[in-house]
Amino acid sequence: MGYVLSAPYDDIYDSFLAYQKPRVSAQGYEKLVDRTRRVLRWFEGEDLLLEEVTIRDAVRYQASLSELVTRTGTPVTTGTVINYLKTARSLFAWLVETERMKTNPFSELPYPKAPEHLSRNVLTEAQMGCLLSHLARFDELPNPVARIRRYRVHVVAEFLYATGLRIAEAASLIDANLDLTSRLVYLPEGKGGKPRTAFLSGYAAEVMARYLSRGREMVFSNYPRDHGETIFGVDKHRINVVVNKELREVCAELGIPTITCHGFRHSLGTHLLRAGCDMRHIQAILGHESLSSTQIYTKVDKDDLKRSLDAFHPRKWNYVDAVVVPTLVAGAAAQ
Repeated sequence: MGYVLSAPYDDIYDSFLAYQKPRVSAQGYEKLVDRTRRVLRWFEGEDLLLEEVTIRDAVRYQASLSELVTRTGTPVTTGTVINYLKTARSLFAWLVETERMKTNPFSELPYPKAPEHLSRNVLTEAQMGCLLSHLARFDELPNPVARIRRYRVHVVAEFLYATGLRIAEAASLIDANLDLTSRLVYLPEGKGGKPRTAFLSGYAAEVMARYLSRGREMVFSNYPRDHGETIFGVDKHRINVVVNKELREVCAELGIPTITCHGFRHSLGTHLLRAGCDMRHIQAILGHESLSSTQIYTKVDKDDLKRSLDAFHPRKWNYVDAVVVPTLVAGAAAQ
């Protein structure tokens, strides 16, 4: 059982969530439930009445977030800290709106600057081609259970790499959300609760057509499923665990970096940019509200720059250097 808030805090917790539920996506609400409880738990632990919280208390709360760690003991990311601060700001804005307090102590508190870097969870075009081709050979595996498991991962991988959808978005889809003839995927509720349209490549549309007509029945195996109305038949947590486990094994077997479900989205954005796709087209394909989110794919690290310099600079190490320099050095030594 989770931490139980005391009565005054619990009443605010329930009222705030009831207010927010119709204003956020289902995925956003699920995260808000946990973060709001954690925010309130901190103020309760400090023995503070929410109506009397000051800017100094808000600063102390922000400082406390630097001590948060993940389940593995590593510090949480800047993005996580920002999410907690956004939750606190929304909570206190609601307290002001409902006339429980006069000002929001978090309204002027700046968020820490999130580092602009592209996830390492990205494969090169060649690595991606190798991975997807290997997954497509699911029929070569020795037993039916392994073949079915690999087939499901093959379908999910092709779908994610074509659409750029997040795994939670893909897991929520039902048959009516797909128009395979037009190669469109209608997402009723994406990130931020906003609907959008994703797109399928011709190959991915064919993979999905075969899956829906014949493959899905084999994958479901007539077992009763809590999410049987969805395309993939499982919730986002289960499909994430199952697919990522298989991907780890296959990537290790192929000797390529490990990719996860979310890595297909990052890889798609990177590969489209490298192929010369217009930035605003990539924005539309990935469903980014702001172009600045898409521009992260223009970021390259120093190793990429050094590799490019070595590959394309006209003054590369060549045969003349390799022969003449050692000869001159040997001649100088002889004198």
